[in-house]
Amino acid sequence: MQQTAYHKKIVDYYRDTENAYRDSWDLDNSLAIHYGYSDKQAVTFRQSLLRMNEVLIETADIRKPDKVLDAGCGVGGSAIFIARETRCTVTGISLSEKQVEQARQFAEQRGVSHLTEFSVADYCNTGFPSSTFDVVWGCESICYAEDKSKFIEEANRLLKPGGRLVVADGFISQAGNNQHPYIRKWLDGWQVDHLASPAEFTAAMTASGFVDIRHRDITNQVRPSAKRLYRFYFLASAYLLWKKVNFSGKPTDIQKKNILACKYQHLAMKKGLWQYGIISGTKPFATPG
Repeated sequence: MQQTAYHKKIVDYYRDTENAYRDSWDLDNSLAIHYGYSDKQAVTFRQSLLRMNEVLIETADIRKPDKVLDAGCGVGGSAIFIARETRCTVTGISLSEKQVEQARQFAEQRGVSHLTEFSVADYCNTGFPSSTFDVVWGCESICYAEDKSKFIEEANRLLKPGGRLVVADGFISQAGNNQHPYIRKWLDGWQVDHLASPAEFTAAMTASGFVDIRHRDITNQVRPSAKRLYRFYFLASAYLLWKKVNFSGKPTDIQKKNILACKYQHLAMKKGLWQYGIISGTKPFATPG
């Protein structure tokens, strides 16, 4: 896979911020690098991280016979959870070789290596044969696509007739919000080029041929995670100041911007500049000619 300059920024971001996710986000236990879904079934932060996976499984109606593509799998958390809960087979892809190796190790440790496989690939140009998967899953990874319509078109190609696409991610509330200072400090800190609006994303799905397209705003369910990141901003900023005073290590620019982003994602949410949504759709069966 040929890595673009933008892809390299994403890979470098996750390399430099891994310890921050480990310290603040239960990475070693949940393997999650995404917001949690808080409801009556998930009252603790750790439960909310896993609950997000449960909600997406329910939305996509994933079952044992299915073959799932986790598009942007991180360290394999969602793929491993899907395999353990449904016993279906899951293929995870990431731009990061390090994440792919970690995902393989975690799958082995958790006893699902026979149900999972992981590889380095671009989810906009995977190289997999057409009509390979029953479900294409994107949990806080599709925001990184420079052209969301290219991902949607690739997902459509990869899905079997009747297959489902499910995406959980941040979306700008209205056109133009990508240039708001709060949004830019957040997205630039996490190396995200831009967010789509729900209307833009669903329109691209319609143009690609998806049917039964549904959008659900779950901002209220992820708000506790956004507040947790906001609190982490103050703790991490104090820690960096302590390190500077004690000459005990200089953070990278990526690490400093990542911490600042934790502040502005919450402020931008409070101003209603973005929302968190789940969008799903189905690839129709071919109509008789």
